[in-house]
Amino acid sequence: MPLLVSLPFMFYPKVLDGDTQPWVLSAALIALFTFRTEGFVKRRDGIFILLSLLSIVAYAIRSTEGFFLLRNVYTYATFLILWIVCQRAKGEYFPGAVKATVMIWFTVGLYQYVGATLGYQVAISGRYLAGRMGPPSLTAEASYYGSLSMLQLMYILSEKNAKNALFVICAVASVVLSGSMLAMILLIFPLRRLPTRFRIGILLLLPLFVAGDFYLTSSGLTSRLKSVTGEGLGISGLFLDASLNLRVGHMYFTMFQHLIPSLVLAGPVDFMSQYNDFATNSGLFIETGTNYILPAVGEMIYGSGPLAVVLLMLLLKRAQENCGTRGEKVEKIAFIIACMLNPITISNAFLVLYAQSPTARRAGSHARLEKTYAVS
Repeated sequence: MPLLVSLPFMFYPKVLDGDTQPWVLSAALIALFTFRTEGFVKRRDGIFILLSLLSIVAYAIRSTEGFFLLRNVYTYATFLILWIVCQRAKGEYFPGAVKATVMIWFTVGLYQYVGATLGYQVAISGRYLAGRMGPPSLTAEASYYGSLSMLQLMYILSEKNAKNALFVICAVASVVLSGSMLAMILLIFPLRRLPTRFRIGILLLLPLFVAGDFYLTSSGLTSRLKSVTGEGLGISGLFLDASLNLRVGHMYFTMFQHLIPSLVLAGPVDFMSQYNDFATNSGLFIETGTNYILPAVGEMIYGSGPLAVVLLMLLLKRAQENCGTRGEKVEKIAFIIACMLNPITISNAFLVLYAQSPTARRAGSHARLEKTYAVS
């Protein structure tokens, strides 16, 4: 129950610097030792434990900064605990928590959006720049709000329950409120899952959302597009936008430019210094001001090299094990990778829930069927 209660409030209240807060880890630890402990650790998860520990060691022996080593330990420890705990779910515990989170985040996001647009002094929990991005709701920033809403949307759709229509609509609305362009692009994934009549309905509603947003320009999708394209700059404004420039630069550096040194674990972990040298020489990318790496998969590879790659590949393999068709397997893998090209780490509770969702739903259904036969 502490884990379920913590899900709507992953980032707020904020007690630590940065975008990592202790709430989900603390709650997951309580759940680890209290929730269905008869299935404490599955034997087949031993490889996850080994790879996570080795990834921490690989980072630690090359790390030059204590805070980011601690953050790395947090990431892999939280992933392990969530992976173990979430496998124990039966019934509607986790689906109910995700649906509650969708409603809470949508309500807070809508309040922030309308309040900021009307000029009210609205308390914003995460990072927010008026006229440049949408509201963050109860997350670290607007793009995080949009991307996590996409994860919640895909998780809810995995239930294939027509009664979830309201939660689907609110999750889609949260994506639009956030103004996150990547999250908007990712809407292609849930659209493929919906029946034709729902696809047509959403395609009709989206222009209305955007048209309404055009007149409420202090936050949301329209203001984000304006900030990116700039005044008369058109598509060339993409690389002049600091956020997009850094995202593309971090992705290229960690997954192409610095890939070989990362895979052989060469040199120290000193991202800001190495990246800024690369950015200066490129003449295209701007310098970064912190050691935070924006694509989560890039952060894994940069810090722990081949160990993180194998861990990620294993996660993707487990995620597609119980998908029905080949197309569903490819879709699930592609969506998880797309999310991790954003700052959604492997330790994110909603990413873990989505990765396990087919197994969880089928396991729960099987358990209810067995109970029905036992009563009979």
